[in-house]
Amino acid sequence: MMKYVVLLALSLFTSLSGWAFSLDNADIRLLCPQRGQIEVILHRYEHTQQSWGQHHFETGGGHVRQGPLLVIPFANLDQMIYHQTTGEFAYWYAETEKNWCAVGC
Repeated sequence: MMKYVVLLALSLFTSLSGWAFSLDNADIRLLCPQRGQIEVILHRYEHTQQSWGQHHFETGGGHVRQGPLLVIPFANLDQMIYHQTTGEFAYWYAETEKNWCAVGC
């Protein structure tokens, strides 16, 4: 019986860790109705960048963990939010009235 409990715990841990992405050298491409394809690159040393369209580019630094949420801010005050439990992404745009965009990979 204990063997099955340990096996279940290991399989849950393995499947949940599969949702995580590396904060070093990750290249994330998201599709959002407001901006089209957004590319977010997480570099080492907590440097981040986002680009969309032909001439839009922003940088940022660091990230904040709030429970299961990983918030990555950018210099233009946009924020990419990653829900570590569900694997879902969302974007908060600082300059628009419709600020939220739920996006997928």
